Amino acid sequence: MRRKNSKKKQIHINWSKTLVYGFLLLLVLFFSTYLVIIFSAKLGDPTKQNGSHQYLLSKSTEDFEKTLVVMESGSGSDRKISEIYLFLTNPSKKESILIYVPGWTYFSGLEEDFGNSIALSSFRYAGDFLQEGRGVEYAIWQIGQMLGIKADKYIWFSPEGLSNYAEIYGDFSGVEDKYREYFKTADSDLLGDSFYKLNMLASKYSAIDNMTHLGSILKMQGLVFSNMSFRQYLSFWETFNTKIVKTETYGIDLSYYRYSTEDLSSTGGQIRYLNTIEFDTVYRNLISKVVDRSLEKERVRVEVYNGSGVAGAAKQFGRKIENSGCDVVRYENAPSTADRTVVYVSNKDNYKNSLEIVTEILSGSFDLVEGRPAFMTTGDIVVVLGKDIQQMYSF
Repeated sequence: MRRKNSKKKQIHINWSKTLVYGFLLLLVLFFSTYLVIIFSAKLGDPTKQNGSHQYLLSKSTEDFEKTLVVMESGSGSDRKISEIYLFLTNPSKKESILIYVPGWTYFSGLEEDFGNSIALSSFRYAGDFLQEGRGVEYAIWQIGQMLGIKADKYIWFSPEGLSNYAEIYGDFSGVEDKYREYFKTADSDLLGDSFYKLNMLASKYSAIDNMTHLGSILKMQGLVFSNMSFRQYLSFWETFNTKIVKTETYGIDLSYYRYSTEDLSSTGGQIRYLNTIEFDTVYRNLISKVVDRSLEKERVRVEVYNGSGVAGAAKQFGRKIENSGCDVVRYENAPSTADRTVVYVSNKDNYKNSLEIVTEILSGSFDLVEGRPAFMTTGDIVVVLGKDIQQMYSF
């Protein structure tokens, strides 16, 4: 009798272990599947597919990152860009800047292509009109032109992508009030509710929700565009609010009245244009806080001359160089046109970091000469734009 009882007890113990081992095996399989999805999932990147990333986006440094986030709303013919955010952060200096641009803002300078100014909300539609399938690239280009800032990373949410985000992490409508105290502003500017939308999205993010919504995570691949890896994309949302809290963060809300000027549209009605002069003034007072220390130390002076045949190119490129932390002391037309862009530098070793900034803005398409051009200049770096930059203006 004792042997029978002992045998039954042994069978019971083995069955319990089988359940435990089975559960552990399922757990291992689940986490393995999760990790495979996270490491293998890829977001679509039109800039890489068409090779435009070389001149639309810059390369991030070890410390300084510039991430563009674009959100669309609506459907069908009513689809439009609703919000744009540019987040610049330098954790080593513990400084950040967050810029918000509302979709209703107009940007002058596109009249030649469309006959009149267009709203930022229509940038993707305008790009697809000029060249089908290139709307995302065109919008990224024009946003960079509008702000005079070249981002190194971007996240583009289609309306379906935002809905999918809410499906995974929960509703993100409303305002995340607890983060208001972490933002500073220039000259007592005000930050509207829409400014805090990124904080709300990031506050909803949860790694546990990723695990419990694997199907929706996979769907994200066709609904969100980015040049980030999928892990980098998830990391952005996981760390965004932490960076806001741990760095001194300045907010610029371009829906605030000082950053726009009112005018009549060609079709009637009032529209508001981005006041780039006011924006540049405020932004340039802050940019030194986030650029790399090595760039600050060089105190470079840059001159830009236009020999490209593209009207206003010297001003556009000069603005981007200055908004990247360099001092542009002069931009004007070159004495003659040039087929290829040439960059003259008085001393490559003394201005190594500044030269990298210029290289990024010009997308690496230029000849480098250590010396000065034949005409009179005083800058440490002199840029003479050639006709080869015209490729950056075409899609």
